[in-house]
Amino acid sequence: MKLFIPLIGSAMTLSLGGILLINKVPFIISLGTLIAVLLFLTSSLLIYKEHKSGYYLGLVLSILSILASATSTTHDRALLAFGSSLYISILDILMLLGFYFFPVLYIILFAKKLKRSMTNK
Repeated sequence: MKLFIPLIGSAMTLSLGGILLINKVPFIISLGTLIAVLLFLTSSLLIYKEHKSGYYLGLVLSILSILASATSTTHDRALLAFGSSLYISILDILMLLGFYFFPVLYIILFAKKLKRSMTNK
């Protein structure tokens, strides 16, 4: 799997979640989501063009997204409401994909790539 795919996955799921939350969360949250999406896409493009900085930007973004969500009481409350409505359940699934699944997948693929490059020296 190409290393930039999980970053695009995070960008897509965060975009969908952000769209679903427009006018339901403060503007600053929507703006933060937009910035995160742009950073994930920038990192993906840098990786696609094989710029080393893109790999590390992706790693930092992945770690930060996991930490941001894990320490967010709003995300905790949202997960506790899973199943209460289709809307909340869709948002929760997008949150799990965008903040956990794709970032963890990126970290695993990054570690494998790093290990391969170290063994090839």
